[in-house]
Amino acid sequence: MIALPSLHLRVVATLLMMATMAVRADDGRTESLDRIRSAAVTFVSVQSPPTAKIEAAALDNRLRLPLCAQPLESSAASPATRGAWNIVITCREAGNPLWQVFVPVKVLDLQAVVVMVRPVMPGQPLTTDALRLESRDVATLGYGYFNDVQKAAGQVLRRPVAAGAVLTPDAVSAQKLIKRGALVTMIGRSGTLEVRAQGKALGDGGDGERISVENLSSRKVVQGVVKDGGTVEVGL
Repeated sequence: MIALPSLHLRVVATLLMMATMAVRADDGRTESLDRIRSAAVTFVSVQSPPTAKIEAAALDNRLRLPLCAQPLESSAASPATRGAWNIVITCREAGNPLWQVFVPVKVLDLQAVVVMVRPVMPGQPLTTDALRLESRDVATLGYGYFNDVQKAAGQVLRRPVAAGAVLTPDAVSAQKLIKRGALVTMIGRSGTLEVRAQGKALGDGGDGERISVENLSSRKVVQGVVKDGGTVEVGL
């Protein structure tokens, strides 16, 4: 008995699989290309928002694959990039892959997002007249976006953003409503009980941000959430 090198064994196994596929294709029972594309679309759909439009690339009509007796398996060959997926569809027989096909899938998700109308100097708060809504493919916006002009207005620009460009969350920071050293009202609530005290801000803070506040009566330092330009809500 002659021992074959492992590489030769793999070649023989591949040839046997190709021969099996050829025989099965010849008997007329070939896999539907539409079924393969549908499996790829379904896989991407369950991981995409309901507003997205998903389309699988056309497959070569000359492709002849044996009819798969088991449900087709779908998986991502690589992470999605800018709305583009590469999905691998696998047919298994007795637990082993019978064949695999790669299907490119495109995701288009048009939504109204906030874009810059004109340039604004970094460090300046954004006003509503500097912003507008435009339809963009959010599947390609990997750095996020705003979908409400009112929520974006008042944010402070951290870096230049060109006119017509999408405003991303990392390009702005919350406007500082409270400055370090400012006197504030500390409010603590527990159920229907509300306690107020005067305090001093130990740091700058924007709407919803946490800052340290010193109680002027007890000199105790606590953490609180900025509610407006003169109020910090603290825990009791």
